[in-house]
Amino acid sequence: MVTSDSLEFIVQRFFNPDDTPETDPVGAGNINDTFRVAFEQAGKTHSWLLQRLNHQVFTDPEAVMHNIRLVAAHLSRQPDFPLAVPAPLPGLDGRLLQRDAAGNYWRVFPFFENTYAPEQLPDAAVAFEAASAYGRFLGALRDCSAENIRETIPGFHDTDRRWEQFLATVREDPAGRVIGVSAEIKLLHDLKPVFDEVSSLKRSGALPLRVVHNDTKAGNVLLDTATGKAVAVIDWDTIMPGTVLSDFGDMVRSFTPDVVEDVAGPVHLRKEILDALTHGFLETTEDFLTDTERRHLLLGARWIIGEQALRFLTDYLAGDRYYKIRYPEHNLVRARNQLALFAEL
Repeated sequence: MVTSDSLEFIVQRFFNPDDTPETDPVGAGNINDTFRVAFEQAGKTHSWLLQRLNHQVFTDPEAVMHNIRLVAAHLSRQPDFPLAVPAPLPGLDGRLLQRDAAGNYWRVFPFFENTYAPEQLPDAAVAFEAASAYGRFLGALRDCSAENIRETIPGFHDTDRRWEQFLATVREDPAGRVIGVSAEIKLLHDLKPVFDEVSSLKRSGALPLRVVHNDTKAGNVLLDTATGKAVAVIDWDTIMPGTVLSDFGDMVRSFTPDVVEDVAGPVHLRKEILDALTHGFLETTEDFLTDTERRHLLLGARWIIGEQALRFLTDYLAGDRYYKIRYPEHNLVRARNQLALFAEL
């Protein structure tokens, strides 16, 4: 739990405010805790984004910041990159990460005024703009060497490994929940061929290894509140070597459903949103995607939706160790939601 005392302590590691800073929570992330910090300094109001990095998920916080610093520098060197770069702000001691008394890691980013993150059921115009922004982001990183980027979550999109973890969790049944989810377990076995096809493409080298975002949900693009145009791609913690199929797939997963991932009940895919995502993404990636990547974008969508179902159900069976939950069946509801979306796609 983040306390007001810990927030005040951390703010003073980054700034010398003239008054008591105001801190308000922002965003709806499942992993980190994020706050807007506002204070007076030299007669001017300053606003920044203060974030606690969940070191239970990101076990090597220095690697996370290494990637963010490298990508920010790469993008800042490109005069034609049209989006803002959320480069991290060093603390007063020059370090990007600061720790509180409880051992938590904190960092600061620019706060972009007059922007919003389209968290809930974006329309086609928003989907097109966001997909275009993600495409520009990936295009600007095409020359960023994947060899210099560290793996912040080992095996993040190693679905073969996640499948083995799932099977082991089913066998061990640590939370005593397997008996109630036999239908969901069968559905995951039924979609396994999708995982196998993606794994085969990756192993064969048919998919280029690129620096990719790995969390291209609706809420990770900031749009201008007045114009609706993209301002920045944010939340770079999962930037790692990977394939564009996962980035396109996560867009489809988060943008196209007619209900959010926490909702139980019927889930339908909005085809007009899928069309907008496809057009926006291809418009800004046509000059660097390979034919193989273009042909398999929808396979990427099936892969990532299925993998997310796998992750949610594995976490439910393990006793909810990874994702924040609001009630005991929360991860099961999320898993069923993703399985329904997979069937729709």
